[in-house]
Amino acid sequence: MVPVETMLAFFLADLAICLTPGPATIVTAGYAASGGVKGALGPIAGIHIANFIWYAMSAFGLTALITAAPDIYGALRWAGAAYLLWMGYRMIAQGKSPFIPGAKAGTIKFWPGLATGLAVHMSNPKALLFYVSFLPQFIDPKLPVSGQILVFAALTAITESIGLFTYATLTASARKAAAQRFSAFPFDKIAGSVLIVAAIVMIILNSHLLFSFG
Repeated sequence: MVPVETMLAFFLADLAICLTPGPATIVTAGYAASGGVKGALGPIAGIHIANFIWYAMSAFGLTALITAAPDIYGALRWAGAAYLLWMGYRMIAQGKSPFIPGAKAGTIKFWPGLATGLAVHMSNPKALLFYVSFLPQFIDPKLPVSGQILVFAALTAITESIGLFTYATLTASARKAAAQRFSAFPFDKIAGSVLIVAAIVMIILNSHLLFSFG
């Protein structure tokens, strides 16, 4: 059993990380800007799935393999940034008609959003650093590792939900306020621009990571 003080320390530290803007929160905000909180459910689900995949990889020691072969994971990271650029471009290019007050977020589909959240978080350099550098600090080698990872995975599900839904709610509120003031507002184009910003952030993080693992 993980000591209570360790769980509390992990929860508070992880919450601070989840509330810090990064590719995952930017992507969530981008979808919320276009489709409200409902539109952000897809990427939020994808990010949660990615977290559990990362935890499973940590349990089997695969994160150590990634750091030992940075070129392989480097290709995945750059592919994730490219995918985000493409999604941002699509939102901008296909945003033919802006959202208007009372309009349904029909253009925001759950499954593409889930795929985006999954792809971004699996290729997110911040996620790699979290599972390689941050998580091991809380693992007690004297206790069963798999049980500890399950506990920390559950805590991350909570902290990640708090962080992502906070950004989604704030962005959706701003979207609603803008819709009330303007009869038409190009939310799709704004959302696409936000995703492109997230891609640029990932590119910058990737560049720094090259010096860390390269």
